[in-house]
Amino acid sequence: MQHVRLVLQRLTGALRAARTVADARWTVRSRRFVTTVAIVAIVIGAAVLLPFADEALIDAADSLSVFSNAGQDDGAGDAPATGSADAGRYFSVPAPLEDERVLAALGPIANLSCRKDDYAAQARPTIESPPSDLGPPIEDKSATAWLDRSATTAGLSPITRFSDADDAAGDTGEASAASKAPGRVDPLSTPLSSPQFDVDDLLTRNLLAAGLSPIAALALPESADCPALLRHTFNKLQTGQPQSLCQFQGKVLLIVNTASYCEYTKQYEGLEAMYRKYRDRGLVVVGFPSNDFGKQEPGSNQQIAEFCRTTYGVQFPMFEKSSVAKLSANPLYTELAAKTGAAPEWNFHKYVVDRNGSPIASFASDLPPDSPKLIELIERLLAEKYAKG
Repeated sequence: MQHVRLVLQRLTGALRAARTVADARWTVRSRRFVTTVAIVAIVIGAAVLLPFADEALIDAADSLSVFSNAGQDDGAGDAPATGSADAGRYFSVPAPLEDERVLAALGPIANLSCRKDDYAAQARPTIESPPSDLGPPIEDKSATAWLDRSATTAGLSPITRFSDADDAAGDTGEASAASKAPGRVDPLSTPLSSPQFDVDDLLTRNLLAAGLSPIAALALPESADCPALLRHTFNKLQTGQPQSLCQFQGKVLLIVNTASYCEYTKQYEGLEAMYRKYRDRGLVVVGFPSNDFGKQEPGSNQQIAEFCRTTYGVQFPMFEKSSVAKLSANPLYTELAAKTGAAPEWNFHKYVVDRNGSPIASFASDLPPDSPKLIELIERLLAEKYAKG
């Protein structure tokens, strides 16, 4: 084989050299002549070397012979007799698997076999079809009662308070006692067995909880003792989420209609300072942006919120832009104007409401938040106690 390779390499090198010389110096006619001579030389060389190549191929093929002429083992694992009807259905077992240690190691895997008769004794009780696709049935077959019992309970569970400490202690004790019970079956010893709980019922309850969870996020009904003035709901300026004014029940309120391009816009700073100073004592400053006067609040709710935050660092509650003028005022301002006898005539008009939800005073736009008159009234109202109900 080495002799053949050496001859072929020399012929190939001669051909390349001839072509290189022809490309550099000879004419087209000379190139064709040299190419023809080279082809003839290769053919002749191949004819001469063919007998050697045949011998090399035979030697290579002989080296791949891996079949053994040894006779078959007469031990276990042989195929059944040829005359058997099932002779073609069996394969000989590899010798390593005949070792008892291997069989012992693979034994647990055989226990994982799943057959119908394995679980005949664990047949689950038949459950009738539910009144709807929401889960297991109830005794009276009433869909309404089913929703009241399962769906509502699951959906409103986030707002139900439990004693975590007592439950945790009780659960731990029960779990310990159950784990030590003599008749308890170890789940690991019964692979592929049916679970001890109803998977369908579990999934049903979880799906109901997820589907009805928005109910928990709805605003709770206003309490009966919430003052009538505060029984209004407005969307928050920053998020657009509805918020009831009843959350300010028992607080002293300073309600102001605001604008971003007014000569009194700088009062934002004084209002925020007052809110931060007295909020721990029960004061809440409430802002209502309005474009009623001089068109000085033309921006969107998002733009107004950004302006208040970045310019004055406003943190007191503010609601979405609305009208506070006489004819088109929102319900809160309509009631404030009716009870105080004074409606806003410009931006930054101020109403003061006591802890019981009663309007006490009204101040014109030019009164600054740090006015001694306003401060004295706020401190007096903060000192009063909230008469609930």
